[in-house]
Parts: sequence; structure tokens; C-alpha cells
Amino acid sequence: MMAPRPARLGSSRSCSTAPVRTVIYEACTSSPSSLPATLRSRRSSRLSLGGYNRGMKNTEKKPIFFDIPADAVLPDYDGYSIAAIPGLISTAFGAPDPRAAALHVAVEHVIPDGIKKVVLLVLDGVGYDHLGRILAAHPELALHRLIDSGAMLPITSVFPPTTVSALTTYSTGLTPQEHGMVGYRLYLRETSAITNMIRMSVLGSGKGDSALDEGIDPKTFLGVSTLYSRLRRAGVESHILIGKHISGSGLSSIIYDGKEKVHGTVTLSDMLVSARRILMRTQGKTFLSLYWGAPDGIAHTYGPWTDEFTAELRAIDAAIERELIGQVENTLLIISADHGFVPMRESDYHDLTAIPELEHALLLPPLGEPRASYLYLREGTRKRVMAAFEEHLEDGLVVIDSDTALASGLFGVGPVREAVRDRIGDLIVVSTGPAAILHPYKDAIKLKGMHGGLTRDEMLVPLIVAKL
Repeated sequence: MMAPRPARLGSSRSCSTAPVRTVIYEACTSSPSSLPATLRSRRSSRLSLGGYNRGMKNTEKKPIFFDIPADAVLPDYDGYSIAAIPGLISTAFGAPDPRAAALHVAVEHVIPDGIKKVVLLVLDGVGYDHLGRILAAHPELALHRLIDSGAMLPITSVFPPTTVSALTTYSTGLTPQEHGMVGYRLYLRETSAITNMIRMSVLGSGKGDSALDEGIDPKTFLGVSTLYSRLRRAGVESHILIGKHISGSGLSSIIYDGKEKVHGTVTLSDMLVSARRILMRTQGKTFLSLYWGAPDGIAHTYGPWTDEFTAELRAIDAAIERELIGQVENTLLIISADHGFVPMRESDYHDLTAIPELEHALLLPPLGEPRASYLYLREGTRKRVMAAFEEHLEDGLVVIDSDTALASGLFGVGPVREAVRDRIGDLIVVSTGPAAILHPYKDAIKLKGMHGGLTRDEMLVPLIVAKL
């Protein structure tokens, strides 16, 4: 008998309940604000991620399980996740996307018919609960007016919740197992080397974009259609606005195929000024994709629950009010994020090379992310590695067989790109608490804020939709 389909998103912690369409960022004194009932997770330590045939009766195919804490938050690829936002954008322009159907139902009441212009603003590192608490503490913020006239709800990031994976999903509408960008540092068969996936640089080369010199063609590496290409075929012009320092990066050369132009900017203020000017001068259907990375840098450096991070979000709010609200017409604004953050202490980082049983078992240094690490094992060492984790490392690190993770749908829905299996190693060490794996590279720093794990603060991001 087939197991019932479990809910795959949410937390058992709550302080209130609210329907999806209401604003649900009330502050709580003892726990974060609750999720809508449709988004809450089953209270269990054994969750299936849905990697089986749902809706089929009398099937012998069984769900694949692995142990995970009840308050972990898993990607909701079927509905309320960032993977649905590109489809939501297509739908707003009159080209419905079935992957966005559930999310569109939640926000369709604020999307006017015949909208000609859409702006997506992705704020790197801004979690749902974090933004909600800042909004609750600052009723003067302009975002309140946008939310009052529009909608705000929680959605999930993808796994791993990190910039490379999430931005590629924003640019394609595909999940990580489909597009293959599954982490910050990956072993690529194409380069036969460890590769930084933001700079597309081979480890030890000392040169940015060096992977492009190793035979990677930015036009074909992704191997999937982008949102911008699809919109172009539908008569929609796309503009990308990102920081000038990353406008020519290896990742940017790969994920923005089909755009009209990439506009490099210096600050958020000039980014929004440029956006306003583009909106005012274009006559036809226009899509603007804006990515602002400063919150991520601040949270890594100072920590996420700091005055510095709050000041940055208040500055973002002021810039939006000054440059966009009341300045343009017939424009839909969508604000979201790639992931949230958790604070980190130095003692939260665990160096696997300090544990002989682990150091000698690894073919490569840990890859991926400190809070979602891919381990490549020497033959015959799996049992020893599992025993070493059990003995030496604290709770809050979940070790998952990589094949099980794929089969269970942790990395997405749809076909698994062949290269993905090579890129995620033999075991995945996922953070569900404060602990993380120290990656022993030359630039390794014990940052004060991190992301990549399955905690609520990392996985839940806001979705704000409003007409300007």
C-alpha cells in the first residue's frame, strides 16, 4: 500500500495561523510567525520528500526516507518555492506555466490583467522570518504599503539554499537537479577539477573564469532554456541589473542567455534609477531582473541578526520608496530572495581533517557548501565514515546517501541531469542545527552567518507581489 503523501514544507513551531493571502509577518516572542496551514510540515522525524509516483494506486514503488528533524524545512518544489517564480512571471505576461499554478492562485488577486511590465528584485540572504520581524519592528517602512495593497507570503528556497543554485533557478524556472548548478564549489567532469561556480574558476588557477579556458562554453554548459529566451520568443524584452563587479562573472555569462542587456550598477540606488528609466522608456512588454547582493555580504561578515543587517534592509526599503513607488505605472513588482541565514560561532565549524577516520577516507576536500557538503569517499570506507560521524560530530548534522537524496527529490522535480550525480559525491552532510563543516581551502573563513542547510531561517524566503 502506498504511503500517504506528506506535507513537505514548514515547521512545527507556531504562534498563530493565517490563510495564505493575508500578511503573516506578526512578530512572536518565543517562536517565528507561523506558516499557512497548507505549508506546515507533518510532525515526524521520518519525512519523505515525495520522490515517488504520487496519485498512483496499487504501485509497488515505495517512498524513500531518511532521518531528518521535524522542524527542518524542505523545498516545496510542487508549489510554494522560488522555482515557481519564473513561471509566475510568464503567467503574468499571458503565458501560463503549470509549474506556477499553485503560487499563481495565491497571488492572482493582485496581478492586474494585461500587465505590460514586471520587475523582479532578488535580495540575497533575506529570510522570511527575518524580514517579518524587521517589518513588525518598523511600521514606518514603505514595504508595508506594498504588502497592504498586494500580498506577502513565505515560500521555500531550493536545495541547497545558496546563491548559485537559487539564481540559476530564478533564471530558468528549473530545480537544481534539472539545471545542475548544485553548489558553490563543485567537482566538474568538464574541467576535471574543483571549480568555483560563481567565478567559474578552477581551484588553484589564480584566475577568474579560468574554467572557461578549460573547455566550458557558457552558451552550452547549462544546457537548458532560460526564462529570458522564453520571454523573448513571447515578445517580452528582458533586462538584467546586477552589481558591476559581477556583471561579467562566469556565472553571469552562463545564466543570462536571451537577455536584451546586462546593466552593471554600483549601488542599489543607481540600480533602481536605471530600472525606473528602462521602465519609462520602453513601450512594449518588459521584464527587469534585479539582483542585490549586499545583504548576503553583511550577514556573512556581521551575522544576520545584527544592526548592520537591519540598517541595510531599511536602506533597501528607502530606495524602493524613493525610486519606484509612485514613479512608474502598469508595473508589477515581485520581491523575493535566494535564501535566508543562520548566525554562526567559531565553535560551530567542524574540521573533518582533524578526525583521522574521516580525513583518510576522503578522495577530495568537502565540496558544495559548509552547511550542505558533498563528500567523495575512497572505496570501502562508507561504514567507517558513518561511524566516525556518529562518534565525533554533534547533533544537527544529517548524513544522507547521495543516491537517496536524488531519489527522494531533495534536489528537485523533473529529470535528473546526468552531471548532477557526479557533482554531489557519495554522501551529503546537511546542517539542520548550528553545526557546519569547515571547508579547508585557502580562502576558508569562519563566517558569522551562513546558509545552505535545512533550517527554517535558511529555507524560508519572502514573496512580495504588488502593483506599482
